[in-house]
Amino acid sequence: MILFNRIIILIILFLSLINISFSKTQMGIIMKIDNEIITTHDINQEINYLKALNPRLNEIDKNKLLIIAKNSIVKEFIKKKEIQKYKKLDLTNSQIDSVLNNLIKNLNFQNEDQLKNYLNDYDFSIEQLKKKIEIENEWKNLIYSKYIKTVKIDKEELIKKIEKSSKDKSTLEYNLSEIVFRKKRDLTLKELFSDIEESILKNGFENTANIYSISESAKVGGKIGWVKKNNLSDIIIDKLNSLKKNDYSTPLQIDNNFFIFKVNEIREVQTEVNKEKELNKMIYVETSKQLDRFSNIFYNKIKLNSEISEF
Repeated sequence: MILFNRIIILIILFLSLINISFSKTQMGIIMKIDNEIITTHDINQEINYLKALNPRLNEIDKNKLLIIAKNSIVKEFIKKKEIQKYKKLDLTNSQIDSVLNNLIKNLNFQNEDQLKNYLNDYDFSIEQLKKKIEIENEWKNLIYSKYIKTVKIDKEELIKKIEKSSKDKSTLEYNLSEIVFRKKRDLTLKELFSDIEESILKNGFENTANIYSISESAKVGGKIGWVKKNNLSDIIIDKLNSLKKNDYSTPLQIDNNFFIFKVNEIREVQTEVNKEKELNKMIYVETSKQLDRFSNIFYNKIKLNSEISEF
């Protein structure tokens, strides 16, 4: 009887050691950002989140997916740290629900409950999603407050475009996706574009956006959505004019960034131009473009002051 009890105790101890070892493996340290420890659990959660936004990420190599998740976590952490210098993150921002409702529509769901069920399949909660939305939203608010006075809008030029387009009975709308990147020091633009094209052929445009793009749209496979031709700059229109459905452009340089646009759909719509509303839309689009550029510049600047270590 004593021998039997000892055997039972040994078995229990053995199983406990296995569980402890498994737990350590699951919670292994992957990287450190300043004083914040990032574990395998954090990485897996980020991968689940990114897959929920772009399910086609299931198609790409696991090592590339790991790199995407690491970059995403680093970006979010650095933004969060900067935001918390000025504001407490407590999910009280009224804009969260607005962004959440837009996401529900974009994912073709009817309500929040359907989104919850969808996220459950990825072991990700609606509360976690709201926290991520809050960080992105507060980051945009921060960039707006810092740079809005630097934004330059040529209203006269926009009014001219509206006057010209108002004469047409119809106009084109493009459903677009984008890859936004910067040229690397060790690669020519031709070499980098060749790498991106190879990835598009192998992994698809959406997954390549996750891999290469520095734009916030990367999280949703580079999707921009429907954009009226009139709201695009002339240099972008010149690129799109030669493209058909599912085609993508060669790189287009705008300031320090390079853009590759993919045409997902093209449709012709009847124009009933409310000039005042159209002007406000165009001002909003142009303001957003400029603020996005300032966002990338500011992020890269504060990233230099962060200590990032991988294990």
